[in-house]
Amino acid sequence: MGTIKDLVDLTTQLANSVQDRKIAAELNAIQSLILKIQSEQATLHETNIELREERLAFKERIQELEAEIERLKAASSIGPSDVPACPNCSTASKPFYMRPVPKDFVSIMDATHECPKCKYNMKVKK
Repeated sequence: MGTIKDLVDLTTQLANSVQDRKIAAELNAIQSLILKIQSEQATLHETNIELREERLAFKERIQELEAEIERLKAASSIGPSDVPACPNCSTASKPFYMRPVPKDFVSIMDATHECPKCKYNMKVKK
């Protein structure tokens, strides 16, 4: 009987060691996957930082461009001071400026400026 018990104990030990080796191999595979995930996470973190910096740079550029747009709008809304706007074609938001009449035709047309759109004539005193 002692021999059978010894044989059963040896078989159990062998089965446990085989299971321990499988578990060790699985743990080793899990550890390598964890290291791979950590590496990918570090790469993603670096990319995230770069994207945040790029986003901030874009925000600053947008602010610069918006300021430039406002500056250009302000400059374009100021019309030429000596050129009249057509009372027929102009709106409150967009004046339609008249063009000067050639000097030879001022006396004939009795006007100094003409609207290129509606042909309205106006005499402006200087």
